[in-house]
Amino acid sequence: MKAKYFYTAGILMIVLALFLSACSAPAPADKVTVQLSWFHGVEYAGFYTAIEKGYYAEENIEVTLNPGGPDINPVDEVQNGNAQLGITSGDSIIIAKTNQQDFVAVATIFKENPLAITSLAGDNIQKPDDLIGKTVGVYSLDLSNFFDLPFLALLSRTGLERDSMQYALIEDFQGANEIKAGHMDAMSGMFATDQQVMAQDAGDELNFIYYKDYGYDVYINTIFATDEFVSGNSDLVSRLIRATMKGYQYAIEHPEEVAALALTYDEALDLNYQQEVMKVQIPFIDTGDGALGSMNESIWKNTQDILLEFNLISAPIDLSSIYTNQFVAP
Repeated sequence: MKAKYFYTAGILMIVLALFLSACSAPAPADKVTVQLSWFHGVEYAGFYTAIEKGYYAEENIEVTLNPGGPDINPVDEVQNGNAQLGITSGDSIIIAKTNQQDFVAVATIFKENPLAITSLAGDNIQKPDDLIGKTVGVYSLDLSNFFDLPFLALLSRTGLERDSMQYALIEDFQGANEIKAGHMDAMSGMFATDQQVMAQDAGDELNFIYYKDYGYDVYINTIFATDEFVSGNSDLVSRLIRATMKGYQYAIEHPEEVAALALTYDEALDLNYQQEVMKVQIPFIDTGDGALGSMNESIWKNTQDILLEFNLISAPIDLSSIYTNQFVAP
């Protein structure tokens, strides 16, 4: 009788232990795919760091990063469900909203716009007026390409006439090659981050006319999702953005270390180049004005005003519906 009692008690203890073990087992990680706006590189250092340092794991999230490219539109990838979050420009989100696509930006990577008109320092082109009589490299000779919008906005805000300068198509985007070859005096729409490093590696010094200083202050790489996903997964989005911004903070403090992480996603990348780009992009990520990733209403309004001015949208929208700072640290 005692043997039967101890046998039964033992079975109950095993069952209880298995039950308690099941109750204490961690919940399955939330799986999230992020569609990058371009090919792998240190622009996405915060994501790489959050993966490799375990910041996402601490938040019980498993993140997959899909590289972008010229034939991949992050807006389409998120809309189609191929990714839950994506990275795209603020103007793209406003345009999508006017096309009845409900997206919301939950953070930004660059708090300041690094797009600029680039020229060789020796040519002494330091302000818009210095472009008069010069040849400017653009994306379309009639300035109809969407990527020529910053240049058009600069002309509008400075009062410069289109025919006060000549234009040439940019075909080589590496450093200052087009300028040195005599094809143009300045190049429009260049990133002052990687463009600067390319030029310096070639022994060239550049001047930059930043669009943000002349009325074109647009977020170029917001982290966004559909409104439905954000409203239905606010805790997940909060955890993901917290881990991502923790990754960017670490990247700011350890630029050379995290630059090497980019090579784990594309081994063809050059380590020294990635390290230098990481260093020069830090002031655009961390401006000292507000938390990493936070956005300013005035920049969103400026973006919308530009789109209205050039008839890229037909009517203003409620800007509070397309961005939020609720997921970034105060």
